[in-house]
Amino acid sequence: MSNNNHLKQSAAQLERPFRLRKRLVLNENIAWVSYNLNKLSLHTVCQEAMCPNQAECFKNRTAAFLIMGRVCTRNCAFCAIEHGRPEKIDPLEPVNVARAVLIMGLKYAVITSVTRDDFLDGGANHYAQATHEIRKKNPDTKVELLIPDFKGSISSLRIVMDACPDVINHNLETVPSLYKSIRLRQVIQGP
Repeated sequence: MSNNNHLKQSAAQLERPFRLRKRLVLNENIAWVSYNLNKLSLHTVCQEAMCPNQAECFKNRTAAFLIMGRVCTRNCAFCAIEHGRPEKIDPLEPVNVARAVLIMGLKYAVITSVTRDDFLDGGANHYAQATHEIRKKNPDTKVELLIPDFKGSISSLRIVMDACPDVINHNLETVPSLYKSIRLRQVIQGP
């Protein structure tokens, strides 16, 4: 059993405090969003990171798209996304994200990714392609990119900026003094 599967199993077995419990509300939109994501071979951070708000987002026909696969090249202690050897990037993924945005009728699309340290640009071109495809099929939709750190590459950041998303965002996981214990940075090379 991989470390991530063990983490998910352990998390499922924990008794959660009331404030962290979510009542599962079955709604036809939840199945509809799941069906469309599966049909287009797309992942969401909601699904892969075990987000407790997934049902609420899907009920409202929204999701945060997770591009470049579902396996991260880093092993950060705070993250529930699977880590290991990532799969190849689906070249149709940017088009499929744009299709999903259209099908779901999103006016605001959020795209994030696993970290792909196995690519020289960290996946910046894939973010740019996804942004361009969304703009082609959904010209009125706002695009927010929640990017990885690209290992500090200014040229990768420039690629993303040149795609002209409406918002560029980045999660700051912790303060630098805790990096060694939180961001283990076990980098795994790609396929």
